[in-house]
Amino acid sequence: MLTSEPLRHPTGYRTDWHVHSTGQLCRITSGLLIIESGKGRWVVPREHIGWIPAELRHAALSESAIEGQSLYLDSSLCTALPDQPSVFEPEMLSEALFMRLCQASGKADMRWVSLLTDELAHAKQDLYRLPMPAHPRLLKIARTLLNAVDDVQSVEAYARQCGMSVRTFNRQFKAGTGMNFVNWRQLARVIRAMEWLEEGKPVGWIALSCGYNSVSAFIEVFRTYTGKTPGQWGVTTTPSAQTSRALPR
Repeated sequence: MLTSEPLRHPTGYRTDWHVHSTGQLCRITSGLLIIESGKGRWVVPREHIGWIPAELRHAALSESAIEGQSLYLDSSLCTALPDQPSVFEPEMLSEALFMRLCQASGKADMRWVSLLTDELAHAKQDLYRLPMPAHPRLLKIARTLLNAVDDVQSVEAYARQCGMSVRTFNRQFKAGTGMNFVNWRQLARVIRAMEWLEEGKPVGWIALSCGYNSVSAFIEVFRTYTGKTPGQWGVTTTPSAQTSRALPR
C-alpha cells in the first residue's frame, strides 16, 4: 500500500500525540518541521526528507508555515529504513523517485518504492536530533530550556535545581542523552534559531534571543552544527524543475 497527500500547515501548527499504521516519509519544501517522540526531537528542514516509522507514537510541530508532501508506506515496504525517526539529505535520484511516487500514488511501480527506500537507507543523515533525558528532573530542565533558550544559568545552578552534585548531573545527563549538557544546550539553541530563521527573524535578534552576547559567537556555534552560517541557512535553493522528470513514465 502506498498513498500520498500534500503537507500544508499554518504557523504554530502542532498535532496531538498519535501513531500511524504506515511508515511516513515527508519532504519539506518550505518551512521547518519538528518530529517529537518520547526519546527526542528531529528537525526536518526544507529540502530534506523526514522519516517516521510505523506504530511510533509521535507529535509534529512547527513555528513556521509548512509546505511539502507526505508518502505513507505499508510497513512491509519500509524494512530498509531505520526503526527511529530520521532526517535525510536526499540526492537528485531520491528527490526524483519521491516526487514521481507522489504523482503516481496508488498506481506507483513498487520497484520505485524499493529503490527509494534503498537510496534513503544509504543517504547522508543530518544529525538534527535533540535527544531528551528520561530522568524526570533532568527532563523538566530540558523542557524548560526548550522554551527559554536564552536562559544562561550555569551547570551548577541546574544541578542544584535537580538536587544533584554537578558531577552527578553531568553524568546522568550524558547517560540519558548521549551528549554533555553544554553541547545539548547549544544544539537546542541552534534548532530554535533554525525556526526563527524560517520566520525571517534577523540574525542579531536571534543571537540575543538564544542567550549570546556576541553575534559572531552565535554564528560560529550555528556553523559548527549545520555547516552553514545563519545567512547561508536562510537562503532558499529550489531544486531544478528537471528533477521531477528524471524518471521515465
